[in-house]
Amino acid sequence: MLTAEDRFVIKDLYRKGVSISEIARQTGHDRKTVRKIATSTQPITVERATAPRRVHKLDPFVPYLERRVAEGVVNAAKLFAEVRSQGYTGGKTRVKDWLENRRPQRDTDPVVRFETAPGEQAQVDFASFGTILHQGREQRLSAFLMTLGWSRMLFVRFFVTCDWVAFLRGHLAAFTHFGGTPRTVLHDNLKSAVLEHRGGHVRFHPRYLDFADYYGFTPRACQPYRARTKGKVERAVRYVRENFWPGLSYTDLDDLNRQAQIWLDTIANVRMHATTGVTPVSRLADEQLSSIAARPPYEITPILLRHASRDGWVRYGGAAYAIPLAATGQAVLLKVTDRDEVVITTPQGTLLATHPLVSSPGASVGHPVPRPSQVVPPPPPEPLQTPSVPALPDAPQVEVRSLDAYDAFLEVD
Repeated sequence: MLTAEDRFVIKDLYRKGVSISEIARQTGHDRKTVRKIATSTQPITVERATAPRRVHKLDPFVPYLERRVAEGVVNAAKLFAEVRSQGYTGGKTRVKDWLENRRPQRDTDPVVRFETAPGEQAQVDFASFGTILHQGREQRLSAFLMTLGWSRMLFVRFFVTCDWVAFLRGHLAAFTHFGGTPRTVLHDNLKSAVLEHRGGHVRFHPRYLDFADYYGFTPRACQPYRARTKGKVERAVRYVRENFWPGLSYTDLDDLNRQAQIWLDTIANVRMHATTGVTPVSRLADEQLSSIAARPPYEITPILLRHASRDGWVRYGGAAYAIPLAATGQAVLLKVTDRDEVVITTPQGTLLATHPLVSSPGASVGHPVPRPSQVVPPPPPEPLQTPSVPALPDAPQVEVRSLDAYDAFLEVD
């Protein structure tokens, strides 16, 4: 059975103009198999749910640690003492583990600036920016950054997770901002993009490969511990920390991203770039990016298969979401949208419930709707009681007389 990487290689070669026969020769697969995969429009991946990310005591101090590492301080004991004096209450092992893959390699080779042709490459990275109060609790705050190699156009979007969903949403938002896709995207070995990088072989996340195939670009992963290969976006991270972040005040995640977009449009992409000597936005048209306007947006929202409990709840991320009791005990599909909504449907697409996403473990959202047969009708109203009236005594008998008698009585002599 072909892996996601095998299918992506076939489709990538076919998209670049390599013939079916040549692809079959290079990959060792049958021509019929190659043709079927190369011309298929079906996704090449299978989704799996991911565990929610934990918040660590060290998270608020990560920006400070990254700045110190950039200054050349890579001694774990010294960094631990520094963050301890600033209020860090965790252990030294956490600092050592964080520092383990961030120490620069001892390399005496000279650094050569590598420039790319227009539209050839974008560089991507995630950077930690401490924590943020989101959905009622402190969560880790990360910035997704993408820089176009030729123009130095920059895009930044903040997320409370670094999983593959945020990774792809950041890509799509950046492509929309730039107006198209480059031919390659370079990044380091983020878990949201690279599952394994060993001996020169890279095993990408299958959803990332499917996304790359959909938009027609080729992902590239840096060699481990060679982050300077993507120096343009590394410098962009430092630029965001030094120019956008200091003194910033925001109310929530949406407000933070709104201010970041204004900063991109009014400062970052219209400044005179120190390397190119021109503004990034003035070079954007020369990038010759591949337009994404002709295709509908890639469906990033993960759709997960869940089993509804018998009392009308569907669990996700430690919380329980209510559905109609008519659907209890059945398989349902759960989708988390980019608007932080939980949408629950039947496998056939019938909407069962829509709830706001919550991050509090043990929380219950909504109330299960009972079946029609379980709805107890209200009791009928009691009949009105007419008050009893006591019987009146019989009226006296009145003599019936002729009117002539009254006339005779009234006659005057």
